[in-house]
Amino acid sequence: MTKLVAITGGIGSGKSTFSKQILRRKLKLLDSDQQVDKIYTKPNNDFVKYLRKIGLEKSIKAKNKVDKRYISKIIFINKGIRNKLQNYIFKIVRKRRSEFIESQKKRGEKFIFFDIPLLLENNLAKDYDLVISIISTKKNRYKRLKLSKKLSIVDFNNIIKAQTTDLDRRKNSDIVILNNNSKYEYIKKINKVLDKILL
Repeated sequence: MTKLVAITGGIGSGKSTFSKQILRRKLKLLDSDQQVDKIYTKPNNDFVKYLRKIGLEKSIKAKNKVDKRYISKIIFINKGIRNKLQNYIFKIVRKRRSEFIESQKKRGEKFIFFDIPLLLENNLAKDYDLVISIISTKKNRYKRLKLSKKLSIVDFNNIIKAQTTDLDRRKNSDIVILNNNSKYEYIKKINKVLDKILL
């Protein structure tokens, strides 16, 4: 029987580092953020039309290039547009996720991992055999994002408001990993959890 394992956590909590450790072990992983990036970097006509329809026409540049930074600013202050866009993208990502699960099951994979930032926000926990949440303080998360993505404190706080709380993550997860110390310590925790899961 194939087990589906979901990794989630707030922005900057350490999901990418967890995913890298999964891939280092040659395990199968589908990263939701990467799937979303594909929609934005290679937008088809349907996606461009939908952006115009929901009031994001200013995000469309020459040759149908999409300004994701502009969209990010709008959706975190306009809940209506955010919900419409997330629902549209969610349907596409969900379809790709189902196809990935089907293909990996046919190959006989015992474990399939998924990096899903909005797992709890979209009520998806019930679809997975195991849910792992990564929790880190806001201070540490912003410190990482400031270095890696040059995110402003205003944008960071807007994103935090749109995501679920750490209390909710604790209540709805099978495993919780705290990531507030060194990266070395965090990676040790990740591999300890993976060792336990893969037994």
